[in-house]
Amino acid sequence: MEYASGNNHKEKMRNSTGREIDPKLVYLDPFLVDRARLPKGLARKTLGEDTNVGSRVIKVIVQCGGVLPHTAKRIADKLDKTVLELLAPWDPRYVTPAQEYGPLAGSAEWESIGYLDQGRQLPNDLYYIVCRLQHRHSPAKFGRGKFYHLSWLPTAKREEIQHKLSRHADVCARIGSHPHIAVNHTSTPVSSGDGWWVIDEWVGEHTLADHLHSAAWPQETLPRLLYNVALGLEVLHAARILLRELAPARVLISDRDGRAVLTDFELAKLLEGAPSVSSEWPEDPFRAPELDGGQATVQSDFYSFGQLAGAAIAGPEFDADRTDDSISKSQVPPRLKQMLLDCIEPIPDRRKVTLTRLLPELKRWANG
Repeated sequence: MEYASGNNHKEKMRNSTGREIDPKLVYLDPFLVDRARLPKGLARKTLGEDTNVGSRVIKVIVQCGGVLPHTAKRIADKLDKTVLELLAPWDPRYVTPAQEYGPLAGSAEWESIGYLDQGRQLPNDLYYIVCRLQHRHSPAKFGRGKFYHLSWLPTAKREEIQHKLSRHADVCARIGSHPHIAVNHTSTPVSSGDGWWVIDEWVGEHTLADHLHSAAWPQETLPRLLYNVALGLEVLHAARILLRELAPARVLISDRDGRAVLTDFELAKLLEGAPSVSSEWPEDPFRAPELDGGQATVQSDFYSFGQLAGAAIAGPEFDADRTDDSISKSQVPPRLKQMLLDCIEPIPDRRKVTLTRLLPELKRWANG
């Protein structure tokens, strides 16, 4: 028999939690065993058969019982782990892992499995890096995580900027579930206070900017792209939110169905007297000129929308000073073309565009 339980041994002891254990046995954490076997497609029964230890041994582990040392090693080898990596906290040889802080450490619920870019510096002096995350308890579930580095800030400053760290999550919460707006899972500091996680539902690895780096957006799907982005703007404006930073880098493209999803709302403005998140803005060809003076209206987002449309049409050849040429020479329908040209007027009052006019034209174009 390849297993044993504490009842079969006379030498017993209690660990720091009061759990009765047998020092001759090894106690594997059933959660860690399941977490290691599931990605390999191994059922519990199969794991027992493949390691030649039998299904009863696996049942003992599931019930938090102990197994013989060579049995534990056989199971760990099959799962490409060491026994120490699978030890349960109630095993006397268990050592609490050293806590690592930063994007590679993930969060309590999520594990980081790779960077998506090299990090971004925001106009409000915040710096974050984007990671792909895997849920620690549901390995088939993924997330898009933004880790804000705060270790260089004094404690008082960290508390002061909390509303900035929460801005993206606040926007997502106000919108709720919408196919063209990112869905936020959590916004929370790490226990050390040296960082802050903002974790969204996984949409896709690539942004619109990634696609436009090498080629213009395909003409056949350009209507759908712009319609999706406009629908995202519609729900934001209806919730009294100004995006202010609409740009290709803030439009995710879904891996599953190709839809466009607006994200990264750190610099969005919540109306009704909410504080601004920035007073100085670096140069950005997609941002409306009036934002440099602190003014922000829905017309500011239309300017960005027009420039984004020009970038999608021009691809790598995009030049914000020549967006009117790109739009004028495009295959966009005449009435819609004029609306896009109105969007990029540098003076806000000359942007004679509304979503009630823009959306029907985009929908008609998208439906062919």
